[in-house]
Amino acid sequence: MIDSTTRVQDALQIAIQREKIAYEFYKKASKVVDDPGAKKMFSFLAEEEAKHVRMLEEEYEKNILQEM
Repeated sequence: MIDSTTRVQDALQIAIQREKIAYEFYKKASKVVDDPGAKKMFSFLAEEEAKHVRMLEEEYEKNILQEM
């Protein structure tokens, strides 16, 4: 849980984990649905989540790891 005492690096790590979970969910959903439209939508959503993971990881590296 994120609250006012959560450190930025911890919040970023939580966000990265949640984006990865969402990615896996959408990726799996895209493989199990039969409807082509739903398959396309879930694949798109998985790609978006993967972008979010990359973006958050870049922010973590730039703002947290380089400061250490």
